[in-house]
Amino acid sequence: MKIAIFPCIGLGDGLIACVLANNLARAGHQVDLFHPLLPKMQPLFPRLSFLARPDDLKILEDYNKLIFFYEKLNWMQKAIEAYPEKNIILNPIATPNCDYPYWEEGEFDGTIPFIDNLVRYAEKKWAIENAMKDNGIQLPEDVIVGKYPKRIIFHPTSSRAGKNWSKEKFLRLADKLKREGFEPVFILTEEEQKDWPEVQAPKFPDLCAIAAFVAESGFMIGNDSGIGHLASCLGVPTLTICRSAMSANFWRPAWARGEVIIPPSWIPNLKGMRWRDKKWQKFVPVSKVYQAFLELRDLL
Repeated sequence: MKIAIFPCIGLGDGLIACVLANNLARAGHQVDLFHPLLPKMQPLFPRLSFLARPDDLKILEDYNKLIFFYEKLNWMQKAIEAYPEKNIILNPIATPNCDYPYWEEGEFDGTIPFIDNLVRYAEKKWAIENAMKDNGIQLPEDVIVGKYPKRIIFHPTSSRAGKNWSKEKFLRLADKLKREGFEPVFILTEEEQKDWPEVQAPKFPDLCAIAAFVAESGFMIGNDSGIGHLASCLGVPTLTICRSAMSANFWRPAWARGEVIIPPSWIPNLKGMRWRDKKWQKFVPVSKVYQAFLELRDLL
């Protein structure tokens, strides 16, 4: 069967969707995954096929099934309407409820990681025996995972500012770890670097180079973001700072060993006083993240 998969647009979203694509490909299906970023990482995924999202939807005529990871974009809505008889719509939402649109197709359980949900989906809906979490990524032979155990990747940004731990606390944590003999390295885009003059982030020619650099590091500390998922699927332990337990349960990196830090559950989040949503960063101290890192390190 020829299958097209359309993940959500983030890097992490794409890497997670590769779990489903890889299982379908292993089962003998011809799979193309359409994404704005993953084609730049094609050399690291020899078993998968990545394509840019098409301008002309007629290209979808050749596919037997179209799997959409639902998001409210005009482009996706037009694609969904183009060939409704071929559609499979998955709606990843971090909730234990099942009363939202398209839940019945994926039957996702919001209390476990999305990656594990996709493995269960592949087994149940596609009858794939021994479905696995492997998303198909393969590093070049000269890249050695964990080669620099003292190097810690810091990723202090994400797709939305509301998901980010405070800048001042990232800098304080980096200073503390540096004093302890570690090498914190911030990963930032050129545009993001303008807002972080306090650090000098390395420059990379492409996403494959970032992947190699991350893979050879000892740990990753950051927000819920694509770099965290990249680190995890490469086998690098992660410490992820999230604003809520519900989000952490579902969206956490879930390949390599990892832990999540969340603010206390007692923080008020009543209507008109959304402290947990708007001020959660204030309730996650540097000391808590530092201690969680030490505990993660000692578990390995």
